[in-house]
Amino acid sequence: MIAKRSVMTLRSLLLIHWLACRSSFVTRVLAVSIIFSGIALGQSIVVQLVNGHDGKPLARVRVYVGFDDLKGRQPLDLTTDALGEVQFEAKGAQTIQVHPVGEVTCGEQPTRAPYRNYSIEEILKEGLLTKNNCGHLNAEPLRGKLLYFVRPAKWWELFKN
Repeated sequence: MIAKRSVMTLRSLLLIHWLACRSSFVTRVLAVSIIFSGIALGQSIVVQLVNGHDGKPLARVRVYVGFDDLKGRQPLDLTTDALGEVQFEAKGAQTIQVHPVGEVTCGEQPTRAPYRNYSIEEILKEGLLTKNNCGHLNAEPLRGKLLYFVRPAKWWELFKN
């Protein structure tokens, strides 16, 4: 696998070098666009649900991801994996909203308040963390990831929103 990836990289570099050696401005622009084409294509976002009390990821939690700035786009209905993560493509959206089912945010979202919009640009550049009033965990943002602190809802809290 590593050898195959090295051959692909070597071929790409040789192609880019060949294109860059041509004197045409258009050819050089084409070479630069080939280099950076992989960067602009995918805006893959990861949202990780973490228990705010103990820091453990929450697996098999249903999460709705909404796109408030894209009125025509339907919300995504996702389920967290063993690491408490859901991954999706932003596809032109500027912001997202996260709605975990059966969980309550740890201070990020007051009851009956409008859902918060999270900037996709901020998530991709630096990563984001939500507030955590449930515990004292030391976490740092990771590029491309929204770390979302929650706790299990009490039965009566499920009927508040």
